[in-house]
Amino acid sequence: MSNTTKKTVAVIGAGVSGLVSAVQMHRVGIQPVIFEKASNVGGMWNSDERPCWKSMRTNISKFTTALSDHSWPRNTSLFPSQPEVYSYLLDYAKQSLPEDIFRFNTKVNKITRSDNTWIVQSSTEDGYISSEQFDFVIIASGFFDLPYTLAKISNLSSFPGTIMHSSDYRSSDQVRDKRVFVVGGSMSAVDIAADMATNAKHIIHISPHSFWVLPRVIPIKPSDRVSPFLPIDLVSNRRSIRTSNEETVIRTKDQNRIVNEKLRLITGHVQTSSMLSDANDENPAFTTISDMYTPWTLAPIHTAPPISEHPDWISSLKLNNGKIFPTTCDDVLVLCTGYRPCLDYFSEDILENLSYRPDDPFCPLILHRSVFHPTLPNLAFIGMYRGVYWAVAELQARWVASIFAGLLPSPSIAAQQIGLEVERTVRAQHPRPQFPHSDYVGLINDLAKEILLTNSGDIVIPAQYCPTRPDQSVIDEMNNLCEEANSGRFIAGTVFRALHNTKWAFERTLVGKPSDGTVRGQAEFLFSSPNELLYKEQGKLTLSSQIPLDITQKYIYSYDEEKDLLTVYFVNENNQLGSLFHTIHFQPKENSSNGWVANGEHLCSQDHYSTSYLFALNGVNLSEFEITYTVKGPAKDYVSKTVFQPIKDHV
Repeated sequence: MSNTTKKTVAVIGAGVSGLVSAVQMHRVGIQPVIFEKASNVGGMWNSDERPCWKSMRTNISKFTTALSDHSWPRNTSLFPSQPEVYSYLLDYAKQSLPEDIFRFNTKVNKITRSDNTWIVQSSTEDGYISSEQFDFVIIASGFFDLPYTLAKISNLSSFPGTIMHSSDYRSSDQVRDKRVFVVGGSMSAVDIAADMATNAKHIIHISPHSFWVLPRVIPIKPSDRVSPFLPIDLVSNRRSIRTSNEETVIRTKDQNRIVNEKLRLITGHVQTSSMLSDANDENPAFTTISDMYTPWTLAPIHTAPPISEHPDWISSLKLNNGKIFPTTCDDVLVLCTGYRPCLDYFSEDILENLSYRPDDPFCPLILHRSVFHPTLPNLAFIGMYRGVYWAVAELQARWVASIFAGLLPSPSIAAQQIGLEVERTVRAQHPRPQFPHSDYVGLINDLAKEILLTNSGDIVIPAQYCPTRPDQSVIDEMNNLCEEANSGRFIAGTVFRALHNTKWAFERTLVGKPSDGTVRGQAEFLFSSPNELLYKEQGKLTLSSQIPLDITQKYIYSYDEEKDLLTVYFVNENNQLGSLFHTIHFQPKENSSNGWVANGEHLCSQDHYSTSYLFALNGVNLSEFEITYTVKGPAKDYVSKTVFQPIKDHV
């Protein structure tokens, strides 16, 4: 430690929470030292050290997955990929912190109190052991420290196939042509199950509870057939839809009903008939986010984990609904059962003060605002609650830095005791919600108030809380995106996703030259690749005064996410992409009240095809759609209108 009078702080962890903690301490004149057991910064986003898979990306947009004073590079994906996030954090650390404060490949073994200071004992990979004194300690190692396995899943060692925790998953190549049992009912279970679906033979998803699956982009007004769509965080994190500025810590049964009904509207009532048939709307909603997870591609089973009375994994897996699956050595069991923090470096008396429960992945610590404990001065926790957002960690760090530097007073003992009681109430909830502090906007409002910040923006994003002034360039970019949504941005992707592995009954009318007629039949959109759907139809063509003829047609619908364009191609003899038919251009929402309107053009030899679409959305799903071709040419002058209705088994 330096011999100067400059105060020092030990920061445990170099993920997002650790980096923002060190940056804020550095800015108020407190010297940080970051202890990180990995070889670099990034925490869970460091794929060399932590649980990242190749296709992993953020579930919320770059406007929310951001730090207030560090903009994303130009052309960053709207939902950044793991390499983009990791590069962003590397750049943030490089620009904001001196290199010599990092202690990589260093494990913290013990943290003890010594009068008004803290002693941190650590060891490096090459065996060097040190003991250093600090004025303050910040625990920022997060929740994703150690894999957590449910104790209810007994006798796992008898499973005849391969067992892995989600932290060991890297790509779907690991389960190619395998039957996979995915255990878990939260974000990683759904995300990994969807990612595996491209190569796995079959996926059986076992969850202890019902849950909703939302795509990354959802309607602002789900009951409106032509509602604009935006990233889920830009829809949900709004002050204008709240009744109170303060955090809602415990939701009532009535509030749970309202949330579940809103989710039902967003999903277009589709999930009610499948994964939510046994759900109780008075219970807290469990929400997952995935663009590719659907009940039709994965055939998931939503029930409890294997019941303990039947732990014989050797020959079969029995669920509590009585269903039995024979198990083989070729099967794969993936435990998406979450993580827990590791605080083994604290003494028993400190852990007792913290009411630490290592086997409680929901609420393992009892802290005031998830940050302070009144019996442990000069110690703070940043980002140490389940489901933390980056902006929350950053505001927590600014609050702690201001207190440690003497710029703001510490919360009174009485206030902290009240905070502990609130957290005990959170821990005691039954049934437990998905996250202990899920009211992001309310939590942000409360933290901003602690550090005397105000913000009048409706959509809450970190750029509004930049220490100097709001980052207007980021705010303008977000506002422009909201404007583009009114002109049909995101509708192409929404329609593409809604068509995935669906079946439709259709009726087509033909009016004009060469002949009037009708076609009745069925069509389906089959998964071809992550960005392509194979459209196949079979029907009976009836022309005036002729015997009905069997007809078939095939097209490929291709989606370009970067350009937000949906394009239709002809199909070659191998059922692969052929020549261009037309690109579907969506029109501004004011062009129709019955659904989103789109157009396309195609010139085939001397015949001109003018195509119009009408997509009637029900939340994020399609309730029906229409395609009309107006064809003009030397021998053709007709209008073909096809109305598609969903086949009920696929609604």
